[in-house]
Amino acid sequence: MKLAVVCVSVSVAVLLSADCVDCQSIMRTDFIQAMFDEYDSGIPPNFESNQSTKVNVGVYVNSIDSINEQSMDFTINAFVEQEWCDPRLEFYGMIKDDYFELDSKFMVKVWVPDLYFTNEKRASFHDITVPNKMLHLYKNGCIKYRLRVSVTASCPMRLHKYPMDTQTCSLYIQSFAYTRKRIEFRWKSNRPVITSNTVELPQFTLVNIETNNSCDGNDDAGDFTCIQVNFNLNRNIGFYMIQLYIPTIMIVLLSWLSFWLSVDAVPARISLGILTVLTMTTQKSAAISSLPRVSYVKAIDIWMAMCLVFVFAALLEFAFVNVMQRRQQKIVILSNASNECKLSRHL
Repeated sequence: MKLAVVCVSVSVAVLLSADCVDCQSIMRTDFIQAMFDEYDSGIPPNFESNQSTKVNVGVYVNSIDSINEQSMDFTINAFVEQEWCDPRLEFYGMIKDDYFELDSKFMVKVWVPDLYFTNEKRASFHDITVPNKMLHLYKNGCIKYRLRVSVTASCPMRLHKYPMDTQTCSLYIQSFAYTRKRIEFRWKSNRPVITSNTVELPQFTLVNIETNNSCDGNDDAGDFTCIQVNFNLNRNIGFYMIQLYIPTIMIVLLSWLSFWLSVDAVPARISLGILTVLTMTTQKSAAISSLPRVSYVKAIDIWMAMCLVFVFAALLEFAFVNVMQRRQQKIVILSNASNECKLSRHL
């Protein structure tokens, strides 16, 4: 029935055309118009046959803009590509072209999957200078749909080993309204997720990318199709060595200089001890300022606590030595006084 309607519509358009110099161009326009006359973009493919539509999904990562430990999320800029087949849009051999390139204004007439990101916090399309969307309609009724999005998604992190930790940030893709009986997402068989050569993170190294055609740990998926991609990240230690570990080591060594100072140099040893304790406290506050207020102990907490213990122990050592010295002086004074008393008695 669909083929008959298209054939009749195109034939009438060609016969009524006064100028047939560019018949192929007229046929393309008339054919695409006739094909969408009886097409309903609100009804998914295979609706009458009660078969699920297989949608192959691919992601091209342009950039991973930020990974925020405090808010526990990450921002990604990517092209999301979807491929599926709609039998209602076959060419039936009436057009020689392998595919049509449709403008973004015409895309509203075509049914597209209701893809959304389950763990998305904020997202936006790009429309400068035109909407960044692409749709190719192939002669066998298959469709390739690509759009550019920026997504900020939640990324729960375990910071027990911070800053020597590894993190896995996942992106969940799911159908919002259709169950698996109507639509099924799956990753492309060949290179489903591709990263740009310019992707570079200041604090992390992207170790590898894993894809899964089911969403592990996402209990809200239910009977809805859901796929996920995992970005495995390894934190770079270089920044923390320069800004944290080396300065704290030097502060601890500086506090140990009081061991070589004379016990009588009370102002120098007190000033050095208090200065190093306050500096270590400031370093600790700066180290955890960018982290969420988690209740468990992190590796950085243990390091800073031990450094503070060493610095504070150096200050306590001076107090202990000072007390012992005064006691020794008192013993010497009492001993001298006792000796003088004995000597005076003999005389």
